[in-house]
Amino acid sequence: MNTHYDRNILIDYLHGALEPATDAAVFAHLEVCNDCRAARNEETAIADALRAFARETELELPSMVKARVWDAIRHEKPSLLERLRSRWAPALAVPVAAALALAAYFGTPIMRQPGPTGVAASFFLDEHNAEATQNPLGPGIVPASYSPADTTASASATYIDTADAATLDSADGAVR
Repeated sequence: MNTHYDRNILIDYLHGALEPATDAAVFAHLEVCNDCRAARNEETAIADALRAFARETELELPSMVKARVWDAIRHEKPSLLERLRSRWAPALAVPVAAALALAAYFGTPIMRQPGPTGVAASFFLDEHNAEATQNPLGPGIVPASYSPADTTASASATYIDTADAATLDSADGAVR
């Protein structure tokens, strides 16, 4: 290959700052081009030397400078907003939390959609018929085919009044 990459592209390649397609092209080129590989190795050596020099010459701040910085941080006056927040935050937080708790407690039934609260009439009819079949002294079961104009059904049905039930003689079944 006669095309070589310049040092800026090689530095970007070393730092991983190239597009994936360009990165792959540079990688493939470095496999076959000795000149570009040598330039990359030089840049790697320079970067390693700079990192080593920075680690060796890293200085710690003198203790007096550190003490002054911490002293300035401690004695810095808070802003008006910070002072108000520190004074009023607990006094406001408790009533707001109480109001939210009350709203949640009392507001929950209001937010729910009420369902049907009545009882179907068929429940009462079924309950009455169930009691009538279990009670031999009850008024009896109204036949399903009963209508007020139907006299044959009412004549054939046996109805016993509770007042009459007290006068029944169990031995002969006669009413007294």
